[in-house]
Amino acid sequence: MDATAWIVTLIGLAAMAWVVWYFWLSEPKRQPATQPGKTAMKTQETFQIEGMSCQHCVHAVTSALKKLPGVEVQSVEIGRATVAYDPAQVSRDQLKAAIEAEGYTVFS
Repeated sequence: MDATAWIVTLIGLAAMAWVVWYFWLSEPKRQPATQPGKTAMKTQETFQIEGMSCQHCVHAVTSALKKLPGVEVQSVEIGRATVAYDPAQVSRDQLKAAIEAEGYTVFS
């Protein structure tokens, strides 16, 4: 085999090794979508809230809800909050109590 054939062969092997490394070995390890023992089921709830009048109120309600486990705050605006939550981690009554602890009244 002459020198040119050796160079072409080595370049081909290097290219194949790079492809294997790039597409197979360097692929990040996938994590499971949910933790074992916890449900991925979420319940969506919209609360009607009395007593909110400004952006400070919106921030107070948002912060209170975000502190609870398993809660995803979807939107909070004056008079209303929409959340998705895991009933295995937090109850509707706990969500309501968190809002009322900030000084507002939940009437839905």
